[in-house]
Amino acid sequence: MKFGRRPPVHNRHTMRAALAMARALDPLGVAPTVSNDYVTAVDAATGGDWGMMGNDSVGDCTCADCGHQVMLHTANAGTIIIPTAAQVLALYSAITGYVPGDEATDQGADEHSVCQYMMETGLCGQVSAGSGQVDPTNLDHLRWTVQLFGACRLGITVGQDSIQQFSSHQPWESVTTDPNAGGHDVPIVKYDEEYAYVVTWGGLQAVSWGLIQNPQFLEEAHAEVYPDWVRASGTAPSGFALNALLSDLAAIAAA
Repeated sequence: MKFGRRPPVHNRHTMRAALAMARALDPLGVAPTVSNDYVTAVDAATGGDWGMMGNDSVGDCTCADCGHQVMLHTANAGTIIIPTAAQVLALYSAITGYVPGDEATDQGADEHSVCQYMMETGLCGQVSAGSGQVDPTNLDHLRWTVQLFGACRLGITVGQDSIQQFSSHQPWESVTTDPNAGGHDVPIVKYDEEYAYVVTWGGLQAVSWGLIQNPQFLEEAHAEVYPDWVRASGTAPSGFALNALLSDLAAIAAA
């Protein structure tokens, strides 16, 4: 199992998009304590297998996240699209220049570049209308991102002990002790009062909220907006100004 997330990108565009996202989420207040169930639709189609998507041998976790979000959105829209490992690896190659079979080119990707590519080109016909960083210290914003957009992309730090806990079906509750730990990308796809549940290495992994609040574990978070899905899901509260957010993100992308 591989990692592959490169350090966060911070520039004028990312900071402006983060402010736009905060302005959209702040008025919503306290998020629901338990998220809507977007996972059952995927499990019904796949038997609970979310697919490794190449992340067992290549550091394409950022792109595997894209594949898993495509599965979630399309499953809940009615007809699931399951990207193949080849399609996800082609996405990784397009973003990073990775050449299959050449380990020297397997250098991972940063989440901002992946989000940008999903806005410009997408995967399997699924293209986002905008994205922005979410304050990783604001649990209500993280939860609202899952509730509104179906998932929240997280940039975390994990190690071999994290892999062992995943394989043993144990929750992640403490910072990795592995001195060779690396950056990893996972999407939260549901949550309850005790845990957030992320997709990694083909399955669901429980993560305690206490660990999510630890900056040694969670370094960044991103919301990706698919407006048709937001409208169809019917979960946006009346105070959520989707059109204003999309207008802000489009203006930032064009600047």
